[in-house]
Amino acid sequence: MFSTIFALAALVSSISGWPQPPSSPTFQNVTIFEPPSTWPSRSGSYARSVLLNQNCEQGTPTMLATAAYNPPDGQYLQIFQSKDLGATWVQISKAYFNGNASLTGGIILQPFLYELSQPFGKYPPGTIMLSGNRIPGSFSSTNIQLYASTDKGHSWEYVSTIVASGPPNTNNGAPCVWEPFILSHQDQFAVYYSDQSDPKHGQKLAHRTSTDLRRWSNTIDDVANANYTLRPGMITISQIGNGKWMASYEVALWTTADVNNDVAPYATHYKIADSPFEFGSVDEYLLQTTAGGISSAGPYTVWTPAGGPNGTIVVSDSTYDNLYLNTKNGLPGYWLNATSGHGVGYTRELRVMPGNGGKTVLVMNGGMYAQSVTRMTAGDYIVPGPTGSGPGAAGFPACNSRKFST
Repeated sequence: MFSTIFALAALVSSISGWPQPPSSPTFQNVTIFEPPSTWPSRSGSYARSVLLNQNCEQGTPTMLATAAYNPPDGQYLQIFQSKDLGATWVQISKAYFNGNASLTGGIILQPFLYELSQPFGKYPPGTIMLSGNRIPGSFSSTNIQLYASTDKGHSWEYVSTIVASGPPNTNNGAPCVWEPFILSHQDQFAVYYSDQSDPKHGQKLAHRTSTDLRRWSNTIDDVANANYTLRPGMITISQIGNGKWMASYEVALWTTADVNNDVAPYATHYKIADSPFEFGSVDEYLLQTTAGGISSAGPYTVWTPAGGPNGTIVVSDSTYDNLYLNTKNGLPGYWLNATSGHGVGYTRELRVMPGNGGKTVLVMNGGMYAQSVTRMTAGDYIVPGPTGSGPGAAGFPACNSRKFST
C-alpha cells in the first residue's frame, strides 16, 4: 500500500541463532531492469516472477519476471526472461492491459505471475497467467484483471476481470481493491486480494475462485478483523512442511510495540490452515522473533525443504533487510531472523530455486515507492542448515509426479 511506513528508517533487527548468509552465494543483486533516462517516471516497485515447471519443461528452467513501472508509451507490464536461474535477463514481451476498452491511460499496479499446472477453461497446463490492478487515467476505479500467455510469455490475451471497485484510495471507507495473489487448489483457481468494499471493515482480505477463469465466485473472506480500523493487506500464501497452508499479511494501523518499544504500524501477521480456502476460520498470529522484533509491512512467504526435518518457512517484509525463518512449521515463539544481504524493498518476492537441496532462495527486489529511480534486482539467499529432499530439492521430479505449485 502507499503508506508512511516507507519514510521510516530501515532499522536492522538483531541476529539470533542463525549464521549470516555466505559471503559468496550464487549471485548478488543483478539488475533485471532500470528505467531509461528518457522516461518521465523512473519509479517502480512490486517485482514478481514465475519459474516454469508445470508443463514437463526440460533442462534448466526458464523464469519470467515483471514489476510495476509507468512506461511512457502505453499501459503494459514488461516481461523479462531468464534461462540461467535468474543470473541474466532479457525483455521478451509487453503485456498490454487493454482488455477493457473503457479503461484508458493510467497505470498498472501490483502484478502477479503464475503457471497453470492443470487445465482451466480453454487454457492448458503450462499457460502463464498474469494479473494486475488496472487503474485508468481518470483514477475512477480499481480493476484486478487476468491475462494469459500460451507461448511462455511472448504474447498475451485478456481473460477476465476478477473484481472491480471504486477509485484508488487507502482511507478506510473508500471502496477499492488491491494486490492480487494467485494459487490453484482442488481444481479451483483462486485470486486473493485486499478489499475495501465491505462497509463492515476498513479493509479485509478475501478471494474469489473459478473453474474456467471467466466466471468468478462471490467474495469469500480470509481475514476480516472485528476491529474496523485495522487494515489487513498484501496476502501471500505457501504450503509448508506439514502439508498445511500459511498465509502472511500486514495489518496496517497496528499499535502494539515490541520489547524495544518500537511500534510496527504494519505488523506482519499470519494464519495456518488445512486448506488455503479455510483461513477465515483459524487463529491469527503476530510474527515476532525470539529477540522480540516484529516483522512489518508487505510480507512474502515461501517454504523450502532445507534447514531441518520440517524444512524452513522463509518470510520477507518491506521494512527490513532481514528474512524471518521458522523450522517448526510456523509455531509462534520460534521465529528467528537473518540478514538477507539484498537490501530493503517494497514487498520483496521470494522463490525457492530447484536443486542445491532447496537451500537457494531467490530474492526479487522491485525497490521502494517514491524513489526517483528504481532498479529491479534479483539475488540468491542460502538457507542455513542441512539440505532438504523431495520435489525441487534435487531438481524437478519426473513429469506427471509433481505435487507442488508455483
